[in-house]
Amino acid sequence: MQHKRHSDIDPRVLAQAAEWFALFRSGQVHQSETAEWQAWLVEHPDHQAAWARVEFHIDRFKSLPPKTALAALTAPDLQRRRAIKNLVLLGVVGLSSWQFSRGGYWREWTADYHVVQGEIQTITLADGSTVILDSGSALNVEFGMDLRRLHLISGEIYIETAKDNAAKQRPFVVDTLDGRVRALGTRFSVSQQTDFSQVAVFADTVEIQPSNPSAPKHLLHGGQEARFASHRVESIQPIQLDRPAWSQGVIEADNIPLSEFLLQLNRYRKGYLTCAPEIADMRIIGSFPLKDTDKILASLEASLPIKITNPLPLWVKVLPR
Repeated sequence: MQHKRHSDIDPRVLAQAAEWFALFRSGQVHQSETAEWQAWLVEHPDHQAAWARVEFHIDRFKSLPPKTALAALTAPDLQRRRAIKNLVLLGVVGLSSWQFSRGGYWREWTADYHVVQGEIQTITLADGSTVILDSGSALNVEFGMDLRRLHLISGEIYIETAKDNAAKQRPFVVDTLDGRVRALGTRFSVSQQTDFSQVAVFADTVEIQPSNPSAPKHLLHGGQEARFASHRVESIQPIQLDRPAWSQGVIEADNIPLSEFLLQLNRYRKGYLTCAPEIADMRIIGSFPLKDTDKILASLEASLPIKITNPLPLWVKVLPR
């Protein structure tokens, strides 16, 4: 089959291919979106040609932020160096509002701290507190005269608070889309999910205040975790961990379905992980180091009746053996 030249592909189709690439790179892909991508791919030969160009430039894309995928796709080869020097501008104007509406990418990439897919970052705040950001997390930090405030935009953070070194003892809070978590001298984690926030306390106590002013506050003590939405705090559950497994470079599987395990693992690698429906309920038990996710997949393949396939460079699919 003769491949289309770059100039023969509609720029709008190239834009769609770049958006799909950025979505897969984000690690925030739902099963329905994968089906949409597959339908888009077979809809027209130009779609396949545009995606083939994405595949061709995969290695180059690995060093670029997802928002700049379109810049790399559409810039002529002789202009590619100039495009890279103007990544921010090209990234902002190059992708459509469809891209931004799917995950708040602009807020994430302009955050004070933004951890790319597959990495974990530890930071020390001005007051001496320690914050560990999980893969794909974004965080803003605002220390004022009266308040030490973290704004969790996406992902999950683990916090070990320190005593305030300012003359005035300022409260330490974490704000999410669903409300505010106030630390009362503690170690805890906060995650931002699609429809709720989640807090786990590993020592001492936190106070949860949903964003709806009429919702009551709740105290959460060490060894407890809870979900909360803007209008309520849901049932409190016990936890056994001393700190989140991911903050220690490990992913834990406590008799969970393979499909759920792959969703968790997908947060720590680029691309997309999925499995055939007939093995989705296969149970996974164990503790797996996150340093090399390919080794995790290889160990699963060696111990279970499954095989690892690569339909596309960014896509790993687990099939029955």
